[in-house]
Amino acid sequence: MSKQNVNTGLILAAGFGKRMLPLTKDMPKPLIEVQNKPLIWHCIYNLKKAGIKNIIINVHYKSQQIADYVKKLDSSIIISDESKKILDTGGAIKKAFRLTNSKTILVMNSDVFWDQYTSKSLKGLINKFDAKIMDSFLMTTKIKNTFGYSGNGDFIKNKKNQIERFDNNKTKIPLVYCGVQIVKRNQFDNYDSSVFSTNKIWDNNIKHKKLYTFMTNKKFNHVGTIESVIGLNK
Repeated sequence: MSKQNVNTGLILAAGFGKRMLPLTKDMPKPLIEVQNKPLIWHCIYNLKKAGIKNIIINVHYKSQQIADYVKKLDSSIIISDESKKILDTGGAIKKAFRLTNSKTILVMNSDVFWDQYTSKSLKGLINKFDAKIMDSFLMTTKIKNTFGYSGNGDFIKNKKNQIERFDNNKTKIPLVYCGVQIVKRNQFDNYDSSVFSTNKIWDNNIKHKKLYTFMTNKKFNHVGTIESVIGLNK
């Protein structure tokens, strides 16, 4: 296995959180508290626990609130400022690569609640990443392990752990993307646009059989609605 040291993380924290209104009227979604700490605190804490040394956070909606909170928490965290123009997920990753020399970044959505169990999954993802064969390495789980997720599934995998899109094929078990992945730099550097979705990268990965998954059996807590916040705070 081609071990590539993954020591840089990007937390995607630029979204508007419209489905969380009125909670997000005066506060960005990453600062909503789950179990007495903001969502972004749980992200940072678990990235560090998994051995990620350098952290970048992209911001757009109510960006100053997140920047102020993060600065107090850890002044070494780099803020990737998208307050003037939101770049979508792919554009955010492309910009983050310009702020680091790393050849890989572990990218984490901020609307996932990470606890002491899920940080073990992060370590598993890092340990199983093989730079020789993978361009993007996504953490997935079965729908039964999810909380706060309402879709039909995102991907299906083969025996080599390569994945492709789930298209309601009843013969395969659908997997849900857990909002965390490891990606290689070159595919973002080579992408012409500055605003684009990571889905474009994934589709290209699928075409070249370079999209792989690490499956976890740990609970995946998606925080996308007020109900999910209430449920996790019980």
